[in-house]
Amino acid sequence: MMLTTKFFQGALTILLAGCLLLVGCERERQSLEAQTDEAGLAIKSEDGTGDDVDITHAVHTALRAEQRLANLNILVETSKGDVRLHGEVATQAQRELAENIAAATPGVHAVNNDLEVIGTPPQ
Repeated sequence: MMLTTKFFQGALTILLAGCLLLVGCERERQSLEAQTDEAGLAIKSEDGTGDDVDITHAVHTALRAEQRLANLNILVETSKGDVRLHGEVATQAQRELAENIAAATPGVHAVNNDLEVIGTPPQ
């Protein structure tokens, strides 16, 4: 009887350890599956904060892809997923468009729009 109880406890311990190992492997796999943008850049890290370099690149690429902003020199800085836009734009509509594009970029948590409206596009 005692031998059967010890065997059962040992088997249960091994089964429990195996289950915990499988759960840990699944969590590791999920953390490695990073959110990506259209260009395939990984923009989300394990802890949910974005990779700032990739977010900056993704925002800059999205701004350049928009024809109404393509010729403007909009600088993008990112810190822990918070994006700062600075530079000069010709109109308030361009300023708002740039902010909306940045905010819609995956991985961006907040946008600080420091773009200055100067009235005429820079040459």
